[in-house]
Amino acid sequence: TAAMVSYLVGVVAVTLDSMLSGFATVYFEMVLKSTTLTVWDRNLQLAVYSMAIYLPWAVYENPTNPFKGWSLITLFVSLLGALGGILVAMVIKYADGLAKNLSTASSIVLTTAASHVLFSE
Repeated sequence: TAAMVSYLVGVVAVTLDSMLSGFATVYFEMVLKSTTLTVWDRNLQLAVYSMAIYLPWAVYENPTNPFKGWSLITLFVSLLGALGGILVAMVIKYADGLAKNLSTASSIVLTTAASHVLFSE
C-alpha cells in the first residue's frame, strides 16, 4: 500500500541520514586531528567551498539582488548557524565525534521535553 511504501522510504531515509552523518563525523574528525591546520583554517576552507557553490546560485536565482528577502532576523539566524558549525568543529577537534553525537542527541531530547512542557495542551 501507499502508506507502507511511504513508511519504508522514511525508514531508509533516516537510516541513510544516520550513516552519512556518522561517516562525515568520523571523516571530519580524522581531517581535523591529522593536520597542523587550526580549526579556524579548516572552517575558512569549508566556507570558501560553500561560497563557491551558493553565491553563484543566489546570483542565478536573483541577478539584480542576490540577498532579496534577507532581514536582520535572517542574518541573525544565518550567523547562529555559522556559530553552530564552529562549535561542532571545536568539539570534534578537542573532544571527539562521540561527544558531538552525544550532545546532539541530548539536545534533541531536551528540546522535545521542553516543547512538550511549553506547548502541550
